[in-house]
Amino acid sequence: MSGESDAMNRSGLLMALTRAAVVAAAVLAVATVAVAVVYRHDALGVTMAIIVPVLLAVPIVGGAAVRAAPANPMGWILLAAGVALPLAIGAYLYSAAVYLGGADLPAAQWAGWLDGWPWVPALALVPTLGLLLFPDGRLPGRRWHPLLWVCCGVLGALLGGLLFAPNLLDYPDRPNPTALPGVAGSVAEALFGAIALMAPLSTLAVLSLRRRKRRCDDYRQRQALILVSPAAWLIAASWWAALLVTVTGGASVNALPIEAIGMVALAVTAWVAIHRYGLFDARLVVNRGLVYGALTVCVVTTYLAVAAGVGAVVPGPVSRPVAVAIAVLVALPLRDRLQRGANRLVYGYRDDPYGAVVQLGRRLEDAASEDVLPAVARTVRDALRLPYVAVRLGGETVAVTGRPGAGHGEELPLIFAGETIGVLVAETRGRDVSFSGAERRLLSGIARQVAAAGHAVSLTTDLRRSRERLVAAAEEERRRLRRDLHDGLGPALAGVVLGIQLARGRLGTDPAAARDHLDQLTAQTQQAVAEVRRLVYGLRPPALDELGLIGALDEQARILGPITVHGPDQPLALSAAVEVAAYRIAMEAMTNISRHARATSATVRVSLDGALHLEIVDDGIGLPDAYRAGVGISSMRERAAELGGRCTIERRTPTGTLVRATVPLELP
Repeated sequence: MSGESDAMNRSGLLMALTRAAVVAAAVLAVATVAVAVVYRHDALGVTMAIIVPVLLAVPIVGGAAVRAAPANPMGWILLAAGVALPLAIGAYLYSAAVYLGGADLPAAQWAGWLDGWPWVPALALVPTLGLLLFPDGRLPGRRWHPLLWVCCGVLGALLGGLLFAPNLLDYPDRPNPTALPGVAGSVAEALFGAIALMAPLSTLAVLSLRRRKRRCDDYRQRQALILVSPAAWLIAASWWAALLVTVTGGASVNALPIEAIGMVALAVTAWVAIHRYGLFDARLVVNRGLVYGALTVCVVTTYLAVAAGVGAVVPGPVSRPVAVAIAVLVALPLRDRLQRGANRLVYGYRDDPYGAVVQLGRRLEDAASEDVLPAVARTVRDALRLPYVAVRLGGETVAVTGRPGAGHGEELPLIFAGETIGVLVAETRGRDVSFSGAERRLLSGIARQVAAAGHAVSLTTDLRRSRERLVAAAEEERRRLRRDLHDGLGPALAGVVLGIQLARGRLGTDPAAARDHLDQLTAQTQQAVAEVRRLVYGLRPPALDELGLIGALDEQARILGPITVHGPDQPLALSAAVEVAAYRIAMEAMTNISRHARATSATVRVSLDGALHLEIVDDGIGLPDAYRAGVGISSMRERAAELGGRCTIERRTPTGTLVRATVPLELP
């Protein structure tokens, strides 16, 4: 228990840490945009204000990777870079507003200090260690260890140079508040020259990534490598361009937009990984980042607007406390509303079951019968923002949307009228992620609607197949009649006509031969009449019209053997199709009893109770072990199924066979 408790505590700590880091990155990004909007209206300020929100994808993916695999350093590298990026950009814009723009802002020296060393984790960590260790946190091979050590040395040199050099990075005439005195400071300043190695080191790191991609056998890792490779090449190219700009221009700040290009490419890649390929379960982090980022924007905007308005009316120190109080009052009710909006964007209709059902109803209204279940699957996937949803009926997958990812599929039974007709498969958003209680309740509610839709689709499919079978049976019957008439009755009648003509010619010359010939023609005509009767009997037994169902069965029972027929005394008002089907089923059962059962007695019972019920029972030897249905038994079942009924054959105890058939009185 203590081990499980420690694991839960570590998991909670990691979640809190990553959430705090992403929220901090969002707050810093908003603050950076606010500084750019208020104090920097030049091209560099506008560019930074545009790219900072895009860069939020880096800490979001880093936070999700840390929660999924804490031991993999890639998540921590992305998280550190993602938090340091808006910090460094915001610090530069703030200090530049003071030192270059003449704004009167406090703590400008410390803002210039933050404009220095955070650039190392922001821009130098991913192009070196990040690309070397992507995606599993291990090097491609032992030969790459020297490159890893060189990268660590260069990063340490850059960090030491920026922290302890005498002057600030972008303001050489301003002292560094953490500078080392004397020779130590000069050595630290010289260490910063290691930045010239960043371009070749990042290129070698990209080559390691390319080598890893060629030798990778894991499908998901290979997809991640393919996705990241273009951004990696852009990162390396941006460092070469930044080196060229710095050497030719002399000011490192001119290389800032170029250095940011590679990280913007990485951020765009991260967004694609989240939304299209589902390589990371970043939804919780995205949710919190959206909520607190939007909340920060609203608070900052409210503060600036109120401070400006109050300052114009009541100048002096009164405006700031009033602006802070109003901004806090705005933030309190706004947080819940923003949370609902972020939940809808990230988790779909998880917290709004009614909205999910309404959306499902709208999809079903516009869907054709064959598109009902695919529309249901798409609705479930869109409603909960799931990577993969499938509907299975009777063991067959009938609708699929999305593609399986890193999560595990959970199956919810589709139950209609107490019968499980299939399952709804919904995949979680990650390997270690499960559905919340609210999501399970919503999925259970939707599963009931899906079951009803699935049952309706099954009925429609069965009806279509039944119609196809009926059309095929009718066509087959027409073909049989045509064959019988053409091959049997047709030649017989043609022969009779020719015989009559021949007998007519002999009447005057050989009357005796003519009479013999006419006798033969009489026999042929009788055979033709018998053939007509056989065809008529095949279409509908005449005994049904003469005696009714019970009488016709009783007549056949006396011929076939010791079989007794019981049924209502009054005539049965049955449709022609039901009457013929019942007669054929009973006749096949009685014929089997006569031929195979060796029964001493058998009974046929006919009853009506909303449907026509047939029960044929005998005391014979029963069904053989492992019997297979032949043409006769299959025909009995098909005749009942064609009219929406059922026919079952089972053994009796101790001996005998029981045949039950139920046929609706009205056609389905």
